Amino acid sequence: MRESIERFLKGKRSRRDVNEFLSRHPDLDSLSRQIADEIGRGEYRFAPIRYFRRVEPISGKIRLIGRESIRHQIYDYVCGTALMPLFRAKVGRWQTASIPGRGIADARRAIKRWAREPSSKVFVKLDVRKCYPSISREVLKRLLSRDVGDRQLLDLTFHLIDQYAGDDGLNIGSYLSQWLANYYLSYAYHFCERHLSKERVNRRTGETATRRLVTHLLFYMDDILLVGRSKRDLTIAVKRIRAYLHDTLRLEIHPTWNIKHVGAEPIDMVGFTFYPDHTGVRAGIFLRARRSFRRYARNPTSLRLAYRCASYYGWLKNSDSIQYRRRNNVDQIVRRARNTVAASRKKG
Repeated sequence: MRESIERFLKGKRSRRDVNEFLSRHPDLDSLSRQIADEIGRGEYRFAPIRYFRRVEPISGKIRLIGRESIRHQIYDYVCGTALMPLFRAKVGRWQTASIPGRGIADARRAIKRWAREPSSKVFVKLDVRKCYPSISREVLKRLLSRDVGDRQLLDLTFHLIDQYAGDDGLNIGSYLSQWLANYYLSYAYHFCERHLSKERVNRRTGETATRRLVTHLLFYMDDILLVGRSKRDLTIAVKRIRAYLHDTLRLEIHPTWNIKHVGAEPIDMVGFTFYPDHTGVRAGIFLRARRSFRRYARNPTSLRLAYRCASYYGWLKNSDSIQYRRRNNVDQIVRRARNTVAASRKKG
């Protein structure tokens, strides 16, 4: 219990809401015993989730974000820590979103390599429609009941799931929800690994050979990338995935999907655009980065712009953008921005 609380607090002690909570609960050992006792009795105490709408800066999508109380977040970490062996066992190798040690960097390295392989002829990117709000709690609880044998842990997990608004869906922004969403979609991932193949019979010998419909597969939460050898193979694969998601997980694929040729069009995934010979940055991210660098160059004392420049620099550094960086003195601007951030932290 204490370990879960420490994991939650890591990197968060400077937050105002966390500081206020710690001022009320300075003895973490006592807090650990209190929460353990609540879980043992099945009497969980935390404030309701507060919701607000946020517009995504690049896509323009409006998302309903749930802000949990500190105590609720600690419960999330306690539950997530207890379920972690299950999550580690179930989540597939190329499910990379919100997984420590994977994330965007892991996906970027893999797709960059796949785009250069001779067998990578075509690709398709699928989007699970309104993934978090559409996850069926009935199906999720049924899967958890099959995989988790501890009744007390199941009761805690189900109670936390039922705190989210509505009859279905998970809370965007929650630590536990991220893992539960990956766990839920892991069933689709493993379906793709096992069932996206076809058999061909050799007319001369009568032998049956099995061939994969896709050469590579990657899930970045609700974005699914399939890479294959032919449009026909990927069309069959997409139909099978859509049927499985609809029939088993009660999820839908966005109807506008197109199979494209690798090299003729970029693989637009995890914020990058991948070609066989180079990797770029998604247009919306690049334009916002360029605007931030220019604004900071005109106003080098702005701490807000300094943070923004330091953040956007990672996209350019991890893509083939060296010519742009040199022409526009980006590295020099970022060094100055980092100095601004460092000076601000020394004052603080």
